[in-house]
Amino acid sequence: MGKEGEKPQDWKIRQYYEQQPVIDRVVRVSEYREIAATYDSGYGKRPDAINFPGDFEQFVENGAVAFHASVEKWRNPLLIDQVNNLDTLREGWDLIIDIDCDHSFELSKETAKLVIEELEQHGIENIGVKFSGNRGFHISVMSTALPENVEGKHISELYPRLPRGIVNYLRRNLEQELTTKVEEYGYGEEMQVESGEDPFQVTDIENDWGRRHLFRMPYSLHDGSWRVSLPIEKHEVMDFEKEDAEIENVDFETDFFKEPEEGEATNLVVQALDYLEQQEEDREEKRKERANKDYERPEDAIPEKYFPPTIKNILEGLEDGRKRALFILINFYRAVGYSWNEIETKIWSWNERNKEALSDSYVKGQLDWHRRRDEDVPPPNYNSNGYYKDMQVYEGDPLEEKVPNPVSYAFRKAKKREDNNEDKDIYECPYCGKEYKTEGYYKKHVQQCFG
Repeated sequence: MGKEGEKPQDWKIRQYYEQQPVIDRVVRVSEYREIAATYDSGYGKRPDAINFPGDFEQFVENGAVAFHASVEKWRNPLLIDQVNNLDTLREGWDLIIDIDCDHSFELSKETAKLVIEELEQHGIENIGVKFSGNRGFHISVMSTALPENVEGKHISELYPRLPRGIVNYLRRNLEQELTTKVEEYGYGEEMQVESGEDPFQVTDIENDWGRRHLFRMPYSLHDGSWRVSLPIEKHEVMDFEKEDAEIENVDFETDFFKEPEEGEATNLVVQALDYLEQQEEDREEKRKERANKDYERPEDAIPEKYFPPTIKNILEGLEDGRKRALFILINFYRAVGYSWNEIETKIWSWNERNKEALSDSYVKGQLDWHRRRDEDVPPPNYNSNGYYKDMQVYEGDPLEEKVPNPVSYAFRKAKKREDNNEDKDIYECPYCGKEYKTEGYYKKHVQQCFG
């Protein structure tokens, strides 16, 4: 065994991945999932897939050292970049809860134990657990434990809203116990925030799920610690030690995904949806209270770098939905502070980027009508029927999922940058949207977020 965190020799990595039990388990878990491999030079291309043992062996032959898979199940993961609406391609998803604590591995164990006990209290017995490979644990509940249809929709259509809701519900239920645990371990000061105490500042149960969310595959190496992301039984968490996951100590007796009783997570889903509905009602009330402030036209126009990804998608030019897009853009530009001369210049430039430009007379008529109206009205909300999602331009990054309107997004981003000092660079994670002022912390987070 080498030094802590020292990469094994290439032949040893290859020898590990060439073991038949590793190949069998990787291929089985990969079914219908998007796969992303990691190399010494960085991340491999996405999307990719492993359908047969030979696919995995080729990754290893090419120098792959670690493997990630999507929590989502796809009809064909290789088509992900070729469809505009991922909901049509997604067939389901597994609930995978990511626990991360860089303060204390023992506290990470305590957190995992509490999560497992909370799931059991909701009637779930078939719970998978694995060491993440570095500081935490992953906990799984298979999709077949979830009800097939909820609120008149197939479970696949409730991603990522429902898994986020489940995790937030679990966080709410465990917050007080975790606060006590954090204090017991001597990290009380680290969880202090403006609003009080937040134990998730110390031991996190991650809730920033997004589309195409990835997790480190069971029996993959961790390309940092070079330990194995090792499945263990749920009752073994408190006795587990990191040394158990050294390459030379690993056996292949445990599966990460445990076959459940059909629908055994139904109670959890129902409780989480009730909690989620109440949270959304509370947020809606707060939105209404600050609506006038949110849409008060600023004196200085908000720069395009703060525009939401959905608006940026529209600005690239469209093939369909151009009239609706014109309506959106005129109202958006006006609400975020642009003058009519600036709006007209930008609209004519955008129209040229469309696959087929709208007629000059139509564009001019719309601009004139809005100008005569002389009223600042925000564009439609993200959830408005017939607009962004139906137009297949909705990006749905983490902030867009939280705010009601593209204007809210732009105001929020601009204010955040102003509060963080406009002159400094802000680094934003491409997977979850978290922001960092320091490049080193940003790079560290991206590697962790990726797996």
